[in-house]
Amino acid sequence: MRIISGTLKGRIVPTLKNHDYRPTLSRIREDVFNLIHHNRDLDVELEKSIFGDLFCGSGSIGLEALSRGAKKVIFNDLSSQNINTLKTFLKSIPNNNYEIHQTDIFQNGNLLIESCNIIYMDPPYNYDFNLFRENIFPLLSNNCLVIYECNQNITSENLIFSKNYKNKKILFLRK
Repeated sequence: MRIISGTLKGRIVPTLKNHDYRPTLSRIREDVFNLIHHNRDLDVELEKSIFGDLFCGSGSIGLEALSRGAKKVIFNDLSSQNINTLKTFLKSIPNNNYEIHQTDIFQNGNLLIESCNIIYMDPPYNYDFNLFRENIFPLLSNNCLVIYECNQNITSENLIFSKNYKNKKILFLRK
């Protein structure tokens, strides 16, 4: 897997073999960032935004945001293996506009997400969207854009729009 665009374009994102995360496909990452840059309904500027990659896994989404000029990227994952692999990669790049955390978002996420303008959430597919709606959504800053990757049909009054792929959906929500 490679970073698609920006200052880190072409760099290989390290992934762990035999691990349980699902790196977001290049096509989906490209679509997400094209929408962030060009869709007026989303009303965000990546270059002025703090981008939270809250279930980062390999970090591919957050790395893409960092490469494309996000003001700052906050990476978070529960897995120490994922975090250590990401830390090793980040040491090799000339950018230090990031933070790395290893915390349970649903129990200790308030400090990580309060400052974010854009949040990308790709929790394990067995997570209940209501956990997000009840525990995280109230903590978001006003006007925060949430990009939620899932395999469920979800309805929400905060949904701006969604994009469907073969076995997943990308939801764009606004607080």
